[in-house]
Amino acid sequence: MAAEGDRRMTADTARLAALMADAVETCVRQVESGGVPFVGLLVAADGWISAPGVNLVHETGDPTAHAEIVALRQAVRDRGSSALRGATLLATGEPCALCYRVAAAHGIAAVRFAVDRDTAAAWGFDYRAGYAAEATDRLPLAAAATHLAVDRALAPFIRYVDLHSPDVTRPSPPTTT
Repeated sequence: MAAEGDRRMTADTARLAALMADAVETCVRQVESGGVPFVGLLVAADGWISAPGVNLVHETGDPTAHAEIVALRQAVRDRGSSALRGATLLATGEPCALCYRVAAAHGIAAVRFAVDRDTAAAWGFDYRAGYAAEATDRLPLAAAATHLAVDRALAPFIRYVDLHSPDVTRPSPPTTT
């Protein structure tokens, strides 16, 4: 029985990784069209997948139009808020404090991200101060959020820097021990 559960977990992780890889490519296209390197999408407990949400703060002037919240808003319109209970939120960059709080309020069960907050900060998107200000790290959802490694995870950030700050020294790649 444990082997069956292990196979399912591996299949689920592979599916999420494929969806995250697609989200990263959507994110690169968003950056190339003038956006910032953040995309979010939801995978409901029943397998339904939302449309990707992109960060629209600059385009709309809405300070809450973060990629994850845009995806959540559309998913609520498409399926109703109760359908989100137990869903997984995929985010190309680790969600900020606001996005974690909104996800928790909507019953999101898990968060997986391609690029963590420290790496995003190294690439010029430092939103870490919000975690302490909002006590976000004490939220069970934020504490249980996990990295989901995918190829090209940094591609949106690299492309953003190439387009907007080509003279900036790029961060060193993370070291593994």
